[in-house]
Amino acid sequence: MATKINVRSPFYKKTEDSSLASATMELYIFPGVLSTDKPPSPQYTITKNTIDSNTYVVFEISELVRDYLEIEFDGEYDSQTVWVVADINQYPLADGGGTLIDTDNENYIAFDGYGYFHEGTNPQLSRGLLMSNNTIFRLNYDNVRIPVFTEDTNTVTFLYKGEEKRTQTVSSSTNTNGQIDYITVSGLDDNDTYRERVINDGGTLEDSDCLERFLSNYNVGEVDEVIIDTDAGVEVVKIITNYECKYEPYKVTFVNKFGALQDLWFFKKSVESTNVTSEQFKASIFDQSTLSYKTYKHQQQAFLAQGKDRITMNTGYVNDDHNAVLEELLISEQVWYTEITETEEKVIPVIPLTKSITYKTSVNDKLANYTVEFEHAFDKINNIR
Repeated sequence: MATKINVRSPFYKKTEDSSLASATMELYIFPGVLSTDKPPSPQYTITKNTIDSNTYVVFEISELVRDYLEIEFDGEYDSQTVWVVADINQYPLADGGGTLIDTDNENYIAFDGYGYFHEGTNPQLSRGLLMSNNTIFRLNYDNVRIPVFTEDTNTVTFLYKGEEKRTQTVSSSTNTNGQIDYITVSGLDDNDTYRERVINDGGTLEDSDCLERFLSNYNVGEVDEVIIDTDAGVEVVKIITNYECKYEPYKVTFVNKFGALQDLWFFKKSVESTNVTSEQFKASIFDQSTLSYKTYKHQQQAFLAQGKDRITMNTGYVNDDHNAVLEELLISEQVWYTEITETEEKVIPVIPLTKSITYKTSVNDKLANYTVEFEHAFDKINNIR
């Protein structure tokens, strides 16, 4: 069983021997298959001496590993992890001197996750269901997507009114692209809408207002409960389906605390705006030869004008366990929302501008709606060079 590293939190590796004076770690970080894709040479070689009379050395490797873990999202839900092989040689003299005492070799699988302070050192977090909430609010024509760690997950079963709709067996993998599996009620990982499924299956979908109204009322893969069977036990996730006919819902996707992509729907009112910045200088518009100037020319000239689009979204009413989801969304360093048009889906990278949220509970507030403001993570005017 591979130990998990959540690279946004420190990960410590200790090596110890009564004769130890120094230790050298060779650190290999790579995607692919563990047994065949290990690089011929390590990315890092680190030598540390013991301190005072200690007989151990401690290495912290999270920051080094995270440099090789780049998370991307283009609408497809991929497993984005890396293998970490830490080969440690123990020596009786400082700076790696003397005859080798022993070796300490271990393999890890790294996720772009993190633990909270109260979860202690080197937290493993969940080794089955890779999300904090046990309730999902979904749009009626959207796929339900359950992120799981394949090594410790056995099956995922979708139910509707107690009737089994679909069960998927989950298989472990030695490839990094198989460590996280996004199990869906439809069985199609990257096809959310009816439109996507038709087009990706090679079909032709004719656009019409009547069809759009029909599809918006079509419930793709009815489900109200998901059972996740893991080595540690059984997890149950409740699914609540929303039908939104007034506002345009937005799907926000973010990297959660487990290092997995997670969807959060914002069902209610949204407001778009643009924030513009610019510099100014005072120009000389006086023509000395004619002792005049043109009144339609700018005396105050603008330059370096640039804009950023913003969008404010509302979740609609959610339950108490979405407090953890909102917290992870604001802490996430990678957030996107999906904009669906008649011809395509656009994945828009954004940064949450909302920096604090007062959490609501059913006891105190009865109903909880959260408002989050996002800013596009790029300039309005293309300036990529």
